[in-house]
Amino acid sequence: MRVTKQGLGVDEFDEETTEVVVPPAPAVVRGGSYRLLGEMLVERGVLAKEQLTQALETQSVEGGRIGEILVRARAVTDEQVVEAVAEQFSLTFKKELEASDVDLDVLARVPITFAKQQRLIPLTIEDDAVRVAISDPLNWAALDDLRALLGMEVVPVVATAQTIVDLINAVYTRTAEALDEMGGEDEFGEGDAEELIDIIDLTDEAPIIRWVNSALFHAIKERASDIHIEPGEKYVVVRNRIDGVLYETKRANKGYHASIVARVKIMAGLNIAEKRLPQDGRIRRKIAGRDIDMRVATIPTARGERVTIRLLDRTAVLLDLSQLGFGPDHLMLMDDMIHRPHGIMLVTGPTGSGKTTTLYAALSQINSSDKNILTVEDPVEYQLEGISQTQVNPKIDLTFANGLRSFLRHDPDIIMVGEIRDAETAEIAIQASLTGHLVFSTVHTNDAAGGITRLVEMGVEPFLVASSLLGLLAQRLVRRLCPICREEYRPNEDEIRRLGIEPEAFYAGAAPTHPLDPSDPPAPSPGMAFRAKGCPHCMSTGYSGRLGIYELLVMDDVVRTLAQKSSDSMAIKRAAVNQGMRTLRDDGARKVVAGMTSIAEVMRVTQEDAS
Repeated sequence: MRVTKQGLGVDEFDEETTEVVVPPAPAVVRGGSYRLLGEMLVERGVLAKEQLTQALETQSVEGGRIGEILVRARAVTDEQVVEAVAEQFSLTFKKELEASDVDLDVLARVPITFAKQQRLIPLTIEDDAVRVAISDPLNWAALDDLRALLGMEVVPVVATAQTIVDLINAVYTRTAEALDEMGGEDEFGEGDAEELIDIIDLTDEAPIIRWVNSALFHAIKERASDIHIEPGEKYVVVRNRIDGVLYETKRANKGYHASIVARVKIMAGLNIAEKRLPQDGRIRRKIAGRDIDMRVATIPTARGERVTIRLLDRTAVLLDLSQLGFGPDHLMLMDDMIHRPHGIMLVTGPTGSGKTTTLYAALSQINSSDKNILTVEDPVEYQLEGISQTQVNPKIDLTFANGLRSFLRHDPDIIMVGEIRDAETAEIAIQASLTGHLVFSTVHTNDAAGGITRLVEMGVEPFLVASSLLGLLAQRLVRRLCPICREEYRPNEDEIRRLGIEPEAFYAGAAPTHPLDPSDPPAPSPGMAFRAKGCPHCMSTGYSGRLGIYELLVMDDVVRTLAQKSSDSMAIKRAAVNQGMRTLRDDGARKVVAGMTSIAEVMRVTQEDAS
C-alpha cells in the first residue's frame, strides 16, 4: 500500500506494513529519523490512540496534513505538533524567541512581507550559515528562496507560527522606534498602513497617516482594548488601555491635532467638517496579520476633539468557560443553567468586564447542529460558526426589542440579546423565556442581586422576573500576575481582613483557594501571597493578561420568594450568601490565595461586602 507525506512531517502509515515513503529532503533536514508524527505524539502522552485513528480517517476523506487536522480538532496544541516535528527531523525547537536573537543587518536583507507569508525569520549567522526560525521545516521552497536571497546556507530552527509572527512584529517595532528616536518628538515616522493591506507592509504614506497607523499597530501589539487620543495644552497624547489600565504610549505636538483627528475620521467614514457634535463610526483594517474591527467615537472638549477607539480582534480565539477563571462549583452550575430548555440567564457588570466574552463562551459550549441559535448584538464582536448574528442599527429602527421580536418568528431554540436596556426589551425577553426559549443577555448592575431589582425598576412584574430567571452572574476582570517576575511576600493582617479572610486561617494555610489548572504557575507558600514587581516580559507592569472573578446567584426558592415580594437587592444578596453564594470579593480572595492575582487587584475592582 502506498503511503503519503502528511502532518507537519511524514505520518501516513499502513496497518500491515511499516514501510514509509519519504519524499526527497533538502540538505537542511536530511538526516532526520522520519518517525511517524502521530505515533510520536502518542508516545509523548499528549494524544490518545483513538484520537489519532479518528484524525487519520478524517485525512483519508478530506486530505490535508495530520498535524493541522489534530490542531483543528483540538486534540493537541500547535506547540505540541511543532515540537514533535522538530524532534522528527532532529532540529532545534525554540519555545520562545526574543528580539535580541535577531541580527538586524541580516534582517534588513529579507522583505517583511516574505517573512510573514512564509512564517520564517532569520536570526543570527553562525559558522557561515544563517539560523532561521521557521514553523514548517518542510517548506523547502521558502528555505531555498531565503538561501538564494542571503547567498549563504540556512539552518532551520523550529518554532510555532504565532511565535514567529510575534517576533516579526517585535523586531519591526524595534526598528521603527529607532527611526522615531532620530526623528524627534514632533516628527511623524513610525508605523505604516491602509485598507485591508497589512499596515506593517506599507512604508510610503504621508507622515500623519504613518503616525496614526503606528498608534494602531502599537495598540494591537500591546494587546490594548481601547485607544484614547486626547488633546492637551501642548501635546496630543495617546493612551492605551491594557488589561484594564491606561498607559501613555505616544505623543505629538499639539499643532498636529486637527490632522490626526481628521485622519481617524476619514478612516471611520465620519464628517471631518463637523467638530461641534459627537460622532460614531467604524474602521476595519488588517494590522500585523490580524483582521481588526474598530469602533470610533469622537467628542468635542475644551481643548479640541478627543477620539476613543475600541479594538475588536476578529481573529481572536474564543475561550471556553473553563478557561475564563471559573471554579469547579461555578462551572457545574453554569453548565446546568446553559443546558436548560428555557429561562433567562443574565450576566451583569460594568462596561469592559468581559460579559460578552462569557456569553460567547456559553454559546460556543452549547452550539450544535440540532439547535437554532440567534443573537442580536451591538456590535457583533466575534463571528460564531453556525450561529445567526444580527447587529442593531438604530438608524433604521433595528433595535434590540425589534430584533428580538422578529426572532420569535424564526423558531429559535436559544436567543442572545446583547443588552437589556429598556422595559420593552426586558418584557419580550421574559415572554420568550416563558414560551420555551433559552435567553442569554446582559444588564449593567454592580452585583448579581442588582439585576433582579433592575428588571423590576424597568417595569417588569416581580412574579414574571421570579418565574423566568434561572440565575445571574456578576463578574469583574482582574489582572493576572506576571509568572516570571511576581514576588512572594507575607501580607499584613489588615490586608487579609479586607479580603474577607481570617488572618489565623490564612497564615495557617487553611484559607479556601481556587483549584489550579496544571498549566498555572505554582501557588505561594502557606501564609504568603504574591504581588506585582515588573519585568520586560510584562512591560514593567507586573501583570500579564486577565481572568474573571465571579458572583453566581442561582434562583432558588428563597431568592424567588424575595423577588416576588420586590425585596431590595441587599436583602436578596444576604439571602443568597446564606445559601452559599460567593461574592465577587470572596472569589477574588480565593484567586489571591492561589497566586493568580494580587490583593491590590482584587481591592481595585471590588467593594467591601455589606454584612
